Amino acid sequence: MRCPDFEHLLGYHAAPLLAGLTSGSLLSFQKSRFEDFEGLLASYEPCFSCKGISTFRVAEGTEYVLILFYRAELAERALAAPGAKEILAGAGYRDTDSMEDRLEFLRLRMRVRKTLPPEVGLFLGYPPEDVQAFIARRGQDFLYSGYWKVYTNEAEARALFERYSACTQEFCTRLEAGRPLAELVQAV
Repeated sequence: MRCPDFEHLLGYHAAPLLAGLTSGSLLSFQKSRFEDFEGLLASYEPCFSCKGISTFRVAEGTEYVLILFYRAELAERALAAPGAKEILAGAGYRDTDSMEDRLEFLRLRMRVRKTLPPEVGLFLGYPPEDVQAFIARRGQDFLYSGYWKVYTNEAEARALFERYSACTQEFCTRLEAGRPLAELVQAV
């Protein structure tokens, strides 16, 4: 079942993930916007899984669902990066946890906090030093704000943001030209 609205939402909000440039993207969907959201999502699962993309429901209510689209291998690498392990340990994650355990703990922390915990940035591929500074500075005093709040390596982050934006523009242009999402998603 192909749904251009769903594909455009994914293309606009998750193109860097779909193109293999980052480990994760977090998207919120209003379920009633789609005739059969559960069936729709299930119909795209084969496309996602054959390209190495998994989904995890971080939070869900009657009307909305917050889904993490992620590439397990890239996410594991991001969570094992220097600095990331310390942030996760400080938030209560265990070093021995599987990816599934970490995702379940992320969901639990979201429920308890009633907001996204800052370590979610690690799952999305944000640099650990920026996540740590975001925590320490409570989201204030950043150098630049784009796909995330940048506290270190501003020039590098700006260049990456430009790549992400160009990727998103190209992805959306191709979708608008009628190309199906399945053709555009890259296996990594």
